[in-house]
Amino acid sequence: MTTKIHLAIAAIAVLLAAAFLWEWHAARLDRDRLQSQLADAEKSLQQATASQQQRDRQLTDTVSKLESLKVTVKSQQDILARLPYLLALPKPIAMAQQKPPAPHSQKSNQAASPTAPQPQAVLPTEDLKPLYDFAIDCKACQAKLAAATADLADEKTKSEALSRERDAASTAAKGGSLRQRLGRAAKWFAIGALAGAIAAKSH
Repeated sequence: MTTKIHLAIAAIAVLLAAAFLWEWHAARLDRDRLQSQLADAEKSLQQATASQQQRDRQLTDTVSKLESLKVTVKSQQDILARLPYLLALPKPIAMAQQKPPAPHSQKSNQAASPTAPQPQAVLPTEDLKPLYDFAIDCKACQAKLAAATADLADEKTKSEALSRERDAASTAAKGGSLRQRLGRAAKWFAIGALAGAIAAKSH
């Protein structure tokens, strides 16, 4: 009888040692998995932050250059030369001196042409500088909009990475997923039942 008791105790000890070893191995796998998830989330955060900072620098440089264009123009000829690069027009605006037609030539032209000449739009010289500044402001707004759109995408990436990091930490704090917790509970229940059966047979 004593031998059976010793064997039962030894069997229970072996089972408990195996269970503890298995539990330690499972905990280590969970920890490694958590560290991998946290590392991936941290990498995504760093990449998104670096991209956002780089775009901010590029945006500041672009806006600064556009603002300097307002100051560097000195004459109407400068504005007319640079305006096509900022504002696409069907035809470039040009400075032209209009000469009033002679009375006799005006009558002959009206008689020769079947229709009256189309009116020509005249752009006042006072409007050139405001139009030029408006075109530059539009370019700056386009650059800001592109940067803001990209920043929004990065913020979404950051939010998703933080959510994954939070979920991983929460799962680890609760002892793993529901399936893992149920598996461990069933395993310990089976070990207890087996140990009880061995102890009962030893008596």
